Amino acid sequence: IRLHAPLQHLSKADIAREAQRLGLDPALSHSCYDPLPDGAACGECDACRLRARGFAEAGIADPTRYA
Repeated sequence: IRLHAPLQHLSKADIAREAQRLGLDPALSHSCYDPLPDGAACGECDACRLRARGFAEAGIADPTRYA
């Protein structure tokens, strides 16, 4: 078995930059552990905080819809 995890050693900011470089829409990705029924991210869990900080560090607008 061979595992390939190309993002494993990248920071959240690096991942946001790479997504932008590749022309990917980060609004289509999801990180929240406890989203609301309408799909909005909670904005409080570790995943939400790490995601928001990664976008901020990358200097890229975070498209995530937070509660």
